[in-house]
Amino acid sequence: MNSLLDKVALASSLDVSADDLDALGHIKEYRSPVFGPYFESAAVIQSVDPQSLLNHGPASTSDEFEIGIMGGWCPGGSWSDGVCKPFSNNRTHWMSTYTGVRNLPIDLAILPGTHNSGFDEKAQFAPTSEVCQDVSPHEQLNAGIRVLDIRVHHYAGYLSGDPRRFMIYHSTTNGRTIQGDIINGIKSFHFGSGWDRRREIVIVNFHQFRKFTQAAHAELIGILKSAFGESIISPTYKNLSVSQIWGLPGFKNVVVSYNAGERDPSFWPGVNQCWIGSNTPSDSALKEFIDKVGKEVKPAGELRSIQAARMVFPFFVPKDISGSLMSWFAAGNAHSPIMKYYIINTDWSLRHRLVDNIIYSNQFRARTLGLQDVEQAHPTVARAKSLPSARHMLFRISDEHWSPTVSLPPILSEESHRLLVRSDASAECVLDMRNSDVPMARVTLSAGDAVAFVCLDGSEQWKLQVRDCSPDDHSYSIPAPCDGEKFVRYTVSYGNYLPLVYLPAVAAANGVVLVVSEAPYETRICHARGADEIEHVISAGQTLAFTYDEHAGGWSMEPVLTNATSD
Repeated sequence: MNSLLDKVALASSLDVSADDLDALGHIKEYRSPVFGPYFESAAVIQSVDPQSLLNHGPASTSDEFEIGIMGGWCPGGSWSDGVCKPFSNNRTHWMSTYTGVRNLPIDLAILPGTHNSGFDEKAQFAPTSEVCQDVSPHEQLNAGIRVLDIRVHHYAGYLSGDPRRFMIYHSTTNGRTIQGDIINGIKSFHFGSGWDRRREIVIVNFHQFRKFTQAAHAELIGILKSAFGESIISPTYKNLSVSQIWGLPGFKNVVVSYNAGERDPSFWPGVNQCWIGSNTPSDSALKEFIDKVGKEVKPAGELRSIQAARMVFPFFVPKDISGSLMSWFAAGNAHSPIMKYYIINTDWSLRHRLVDNIIYSNQFRARTLGLQDVEQAHPTVARAKSLPSARHMLFRISDEHWSPTVSLPPILSEESHRLLVRSDASAECVLDMRNSDVPMARVTLSAGDAVAFVCLDGSEQWKLQVRDCSPDDHSYSIPAPCDGEKFVRYTVSYGNYLPLVYLPAVAAANGVVLVVSEAPYETRICHARGADEIEHVISAGQTLAFTYDEHAGGWSMEPVLTNATSD
């Protein structure tokens, strides 16, 4: 190949990255990243209660400017390879070690993120003006980061299955791929040697898509769902606390946040990234913007980040503002500056102790919101059909602790309540739900079932946390409950209507489908696609409930409570 321009032109015509072409213009073989072991010092943790290390917070902020903002700010510890030594010697599994974050729903937690997570010094190709992290996404997770900020470029020129079809980009690409570096990096983190990290929740936020078609979205979504599988946390559970999510079947530890209309129902909406709108603001302008965002009220359930990063001239490179960040997001009590924020995305995110400030501050967030430690209960402890009342509870049914029938507990105050009922018992159990918005008196729980309820509005009625579907999402085929979910709710409305819909062909034992009509026309419901006989008709204002009989291989319609309401 005669010149770099020829190489770039050929790459463009092939729709591949120019960095992947050899001197003859052939596509190089893909090499998967190798994830080395990551170990934290266990000496302190073995000799001292880990929580006690956090009680006094990170080191004093008094030497902020003496240590040197340009070189990273790491008081009381060492700074090497772009990572400040943890204050607590524990960042790999901080969520499952320390109190605070476990009592919070994911959207209310304070979480450390990295801006442009895949653009780091260790990438295969590292354009100086775009590199804004020191270590790979995998190492970022091990060092305490829990939110990855990803932009994706689709290259159609690679063969199907080649990880390079979906690369990380900023203005250019740097060799890192979604499958090789992000998906496999997250999985390697969760299942790496050393500490058990399977309960550490990671948000991977896909917020920009370049050269994408509808088919490209479908392909990427398929890759993400296949790779993460049952570890994906459905938005159905957005109101549950982290500790209740740990109580769901399996290890659910990945939130896929997808900022595109093609988003899969198991993915969360894209993170609302609060950005100043300029790449090169002054420190004072950025601080003013951050203060402004801190005064805003975040909508319930929204994932929100503050983008605390800036670039500088004359070389237009990301600036290390470690000292400023530690001041702007100072920690110490329930009134500290950091308490106004949720996800905090920065450049050079591990050169300072912002991760430690965040770990420390979640306990104050939980206390301020009145969210207490989860209460574990089971039928033997309850000693009655009705569950004990608690604002934050995980109720487990097992072979050792079993009752043929349990009822939802009363709600005794206008404060927020969260409840997860989980059955692992081999024998079925009937859950009485007459104190909820579910239009059924009871439902049968089988092994592996989980049912979530919240009451956040002071109504003293439990609200089922359920996956909501419609003809726009699934056309005329109603989806079956999946991934441990007990219910699916399918709603037809005036602007989202079909005259005929079909129940799922198969479902898990005792799975429940709720069909709601808000349309002025009747909708017919068949038990199976292609069946000649119309089984049921639903009219405006009605709700019909169907339970799947695994042995008979079909659906039965259940009696519906006429005074129940649906959201």
